[in-house]
Amino acid sequence: MKTTKSFGEYPKYSLHDARVQKIAYGDGNLTFIFDYIFSYENGVEQTHKAKIVFEKCDVDDLEILVFNSTILDTFTGKRIELPQYQQDYSESEFEIITETYNCGRAILQGWLWTEGNPVHCIMNIYFTGDMVYVVDESL
Repeated sequence: MKTTKSFGEYPKYSLHDARVQKIAYGDGNLTFIFDYIFSYENGVEQTHKAKIVFEKCDVDDLEILVFNSTILDTFTGKRIELPQYQQDYSESEFEIITETYNCGRAILQGWLWTEGNPVHCIMNIYFTGDMVYVVDESL
């Protein structure tokens, strides 16, 4: 027997290389605020000011892993919760390199930039609602 898993169409918007400016939580929604994200349509790349909202997200299930460097050979790091991230990294930017999605889960991996220095960061986000792109198409 052969079974093929279809992943459907590629989404119009990509978070690759986009930088999270701020993370907010309220009314059960986790919101990532971006200076810009990318869109690809008919071979044309565009940027858009945007927010991504993970609906029905329990922050107790949000896992943020911050490492001491960019992951090469050996590394150490720590697991922190959202309030600590918001306090310790309020002036930092999280540059998303890889975005992975599965049933109710988003894994964002990339570099956390603080004062021009990157360290590796992974965010595991669990949510039971939708992932909503709030995009300003006029830019």
